[in-house]
Amino acid sequence: MPSDDTTTLSHVRVSRRALLLGLSVLLASCRASILGRDKATPTVRPTEPGSAGAGTESPGTGGGEVGTVLEAPPPATVADPSGEQTLTMIGSPDGPATLDPALVRDTESAFVTRQIFRGLVRLDEQLQPVPDLARRIEISPDGLTYTFFLWEDITFANGRRITAEDVRYSLERATDPALAGGHGETLPAGTYLADIAGAADRLAGRADSLRGVEVLDQGTVRITLEHPTTNFLLKLAATPGYVVDRENARNDGNWWKKPNGSGPFNLAEWREQERIVLEAHPGYTPNPPTLERVVILIGTEALQPVAMYEQGEVDVADVGLFEIDRLQAPNSPLREELHVQPLFAVSYVLFNPNVPPLDNPDLRRALLQGFDRHKIATVTYDGHVTPVDGILPPGLLGRDWPAEVPAYDPEAARALLDRAVGSERPTVSIYTTGAQAPVAMKQVYQRDLGLPVEVLQLDFTDYINELGTREMPATSLTWVADFPDPDTFLRALFYSTSPDNPIGYRNPEVDRLLDEARGETDPERRAALFQQVQQTIIDDAVVVPLYAEASLTLIKPYVHGMTLTPLGILGLETVWMTL
Repeated sequence: MPSDDTTTLSHVRVSRRALLLGLSVLLASCRASILGRDKATPTVRPTEPGSAGAGTESPGTGGGEVGTVLEAPPPATVADPSGEQTLTMIGSPDGPATLDPALVRDTESAFVTRQIFRGLVRLDEQLQPVPDLARRIEISPDGLTYTFFLWEDITFANGRRITAEDVRYSLERATDPALAGGHGETLPAGTYLADIAGAADRLAGRADSLRGVEVLDQGTVRITLEHPTTNFLLKLAATPGYVVDRENARNDGNWWKKPNGSGPFNLAEWREQERIVLEAHPGYTPNPPTLERVVILIGTEALQPVAMYEQGEVDVADVGLFEIDRLQAPNSPLREELHVQPLFAVSYVLFNPNVPPLDNPDLRRALLQGFDRHKIATVTYDGHVTPVDGILPPGLLGRDWPAEVPAYDPEAARALLDRAVGSERPTVSIYTTGAQAPVAMKQVYQRDLGLPVEVLQLDFTDYINELGTREMPATSLTWVADFPDPDTFLRALFYSTSPDNPIGYRNPEVDRLLDEARGETDPERRAALFQQVQQTIIDDAVVVPLYAEASLTLIKPYVHGMTLTPLGILGLETVWMTL
């Protein structure tokens, strides 16, 4: 998911959502460390995220043969909260674009939506899928059928019981092309729910329902897939899989401003350019929150996160890259309150192979070879980000993912450029929301290659809209994983029919390899397929890999139970305070 180029919010997606350059706040689904539940002070420990979740083989209760069973974990332990349980955080200046789970496409929207709504599955601290609104999941031996048993006393915020009919309605709504003006192929569900039987027909407007979703009784729903999908539960945990109240969501297009949520908190107040206030929902059965209120400052209230933290006005704040040295200095009083951990987030510049002049592959290769990518990390950001040599972030699935990227060679780049366009150098336009790389590229390309470059800066909302058109010639993009799997980068950004493919990239071999990896259960074989996909995309010269990021978060010592993961801050239901 994309995130804002100038901010990184504390956890999902330009969809998948986040574009960024984590300079200040990433509150939605992108982060990378875990704050434990220490009774005295928060602790940070790294996660070892998995990809598919672990379960036990067990006799089923939903009928049919069962291969794997997942049971809901016990509630998180809370140790003696004290004082007013109101947590104040810094959001982004723009605030969420939407809280409609079916339409979320950026990290801040994903973070806030995750507190208000939930689905059948969530990701735990180790980024494994576990039951959420469901108490039990049974998976058939062939990996095609998933049976979900809901908690009997789980309710929406207004007290109405959540039923299997609500689940079916929510999944069918998320795949309804009417949500996108008849263009179902642009919906996030095209990435997260496409494996469900009948989803393709539903998204294309050829079906009025999802044939792969079956209500067995009030508390049981069965989902059948078109094909075995190794990471289905990981994808189901994303926002398009969240459950909404069918009466609430049918009201009008702005229903989400007064939502009847299914998650641990409900929206109590939203003051534009000021704050969002969430209140606890005790009917969230899996883990009723200890916090009574969460205040998220947005707009002008969110412009000085570190200063507000130092003045005691907020309890949690993201830190800009250029403030790290001061906060990590040996004499800094905040040194022990700054938590740093790698994110599954990578920044790139993407070249659109369908828009002139970048439809010329030699021109794209000249741009890739004529820019010293690593200097962005080592010089521009003074080593506070990690250079990457591939599309995938280090540590994903516990691996590094190096690819063969052409080395910086300005002479070879000039030769390629001469062959591509001759002496008449065309102008290349790079769109951004404020990242540093496009400005550096402009200087280098004009100086070394004689290539005119214009950098066009958009506000974040306009940028997201422009991404959807697939018409920008080149664009900076920071992508934050929605789930811990290469699919959230490779399939999301480069599969030909992905709604999150911002450059209209199409390569049948890439599609074939990604489809083969979809059902592959052997980890080594699956990783090899992803490596092959990554190298093929880089060989097509449509992406300049730049750097991977880390989350930088200030957290007061009296805040406990906050989880920072490579995907960001996930749920706040585990947090409590000792004041």
